[in-house]
Amino acid sequence: MNNGEKQSVVIANNDVVYLWWSIPKKIKDCLGFSIHRIENGIESEGLYATVGFDRVKDKRKSPQTTDAWPVQSFNWKDLYAPHEKEIKYKIIPMIGTWEKLSPDTTNIIETDNVKRTQRYGDTKIVFNRGILSTQAFAKSGTGKKVSAADARKLISNPTSEWRNRLGGQILYNVYDFFNRASKEGGKYFAALYELTDSALIKDLTKNKSTELILSNANSSKSVMVNGKKKTKTINDGTNKKTRRDLKKIKNIKVYDRMLGSHIGHNKFVVYIDKSDKPKAVLTGSTNWTPTGLCGQTNNMIFVESDEIAKQYMDYWNQLKADIPEQQGVKLRTWCSDNYKSNEINQRKTKVTTYYSPNTTQKNKPKNPPTPVDMGEVFKLIRNANESLLFLLFNPGTPSIIDEIQKVAAEKRTSGNPIYVRGAVSDAKVAKSVTTNIFSGDLSSNPDTYYFDRVTGVAAIPGPFSYFEDELLKIGFATIHDKILVIDPFSDNCVVVTGSHNLGFKASYTNDENMLIIQNDKSIAQAYATHVLDIVNHFKWRYKLQNKILKAKVKTVKAKQAVLEKTWNDLDETDKWMNYYFDQDGFINRNKFLF
Repeated sequence: MNNGEKQSVVIANNDVVYLWWSIPKKIKDCLGFSIHRIENGIESEGLYATVGFDRVKDKRKSPQTTDAWPVQSFNWKDLYAPHEKEIKYKIIPMIGTWEKLSPDTTNIIETDNVKRTQRYGDTKIVFNRGILSTQAFAKSGTGKKVSAADARKLISNPTSEWRNRLGGQILYNVYDFFNRASKEGGKYFAALYELTDSALIKDLTKNKSTELILSNANSSKSVMVNGKKKTKTINDGTNKKTRRDLKKIKNIKVYDRMLGSHIGHNKFVVYIDKSDKPKAVLTGSTNWTPTGLCGQTNNMIFVESDEIAKQYMDYWNQLKADIPEQQGVKLRTWCSDNYKSNEINQRKTKVTTYYSPNTTQKNKPKNPPTPVDMGEVFKLIRNANESLLFLLFNPGTPSIIDEIQKVAAEKRTSGNPIYVRGAVSDAKVAKSVTTNIFSGDLSSNPDTYYFDRVTGVAAIPGPFSYFEDELLKIGFATIHDKILVIDPFSDNCVVVTGSHNLGFKASYTNDENMLIIQNDKSIAQAYATHVLDIVNHFKWRYKLQNKILKAKVKTVKAKQAVLEKTWNDLDETDKWMNYYFDQDGFINRNKFLF
């Protein structure tokens, strides 16, 4: 919405509502903004904030509302917005002193309506809340830091409050998906990489005619060899017990897809109705483990489409037939030739499905030819006009990161810079990207490129101010999404999602599926909301971590001293706005949003 020179954008998905706004000039004595939600014409008091003014002076307990602890930023996320209801927001400048604030009624911004939803026509799109490095989770224990062992217990217990909070709507939607056969008389065909979550196993096997292709998921453990610690690979260590138990269940058919160093990385299930007609498919990035559900960022998409469900069913049959061949020529040729496009949502939304492995060679060579799926993704990246947003675990190389870096540099040189935001879970990849990509900021001044627009992951490394030490992860991944969003505010918007890691290696060596969704702004903005939420969560923590590393300090006290210098509580003057108005802070963001 554009209120004169005041502007706002509000977008949402099933998990969060995200607001951005801008004003034409600094407001004198403005100490931040209060956020009020409006539902059914009723305006709330300020939403809650957890960071206030100097905690030594301010004896009030956290949290306070944004009326008292205003937001010193130009964005906000609402984690508690109601589901499936039209709402909007008032963004109210708060002026005065920290002891006595009052609303500036002449500069209030009111947003457009928005709905926190998972329903997008023929699809349901669901994101979990699997970030462990939050203050809420840090403070969920007994006054001490939540350990990795504590976290594993919490997320593995089906009755745990924290499992439900972190897993979010993914848990209910999987349960609901597997209830369908009970009501309609159908059955399920699944292809999974990891399967250890007790609740999901129960969902999967409640229908006694389920058929499952279960890949090997190797694990590792440390062993002592000649007095030295070494890592030992355990073939199928993750799924071994599940595989054994499932084979004892009458009428459940389990097909062992044992690919050695390659992996059957799919996470999809096809629903077939009682007349054996494919009707729906669920897929996404989520491994069927407690960690996949609750200990890392992930997504699922449920698609109601006879045509798309049939394509996945055809792929499933190809995987089953290939089990003796282990990614043989017939499967690879089928995957290379059978990408297809369909239209859903009353023919408004284009969905193209790709499958892997789709190369003639079984392993990625030194100078690899571009796989068919990655060739299409690279073409879409090159055609981007406004923005490239992504979340990745470890795509290897070449990948979308290499292409984004190339395209961002070319567009800056040509005078048509593009907005890039992303986060990468793998530490080595993140370090390289944040150092080299410069993220293609849209400012005309090259000195204002900031490396931290593409971020790695980190947790708050020690207690200070309002913050407590956080747990970063309990496995290999923190971000496990595989998402690319292109131009989400354009009619030509694109989302790439699925199980594919968005690098060449996945196309060469893995069983994978990929969906490219085009021309649906509501879907693109749902994925964009998730990407920007994750990027903004980690970028400040990643900056704190780098400050600690640069300072080369080890003790808790020394770390705390560095952090206290890095962080300030809410500013007691209007100087907090200087960054936005003196350093081109609005330029990049506003060209993307507005």
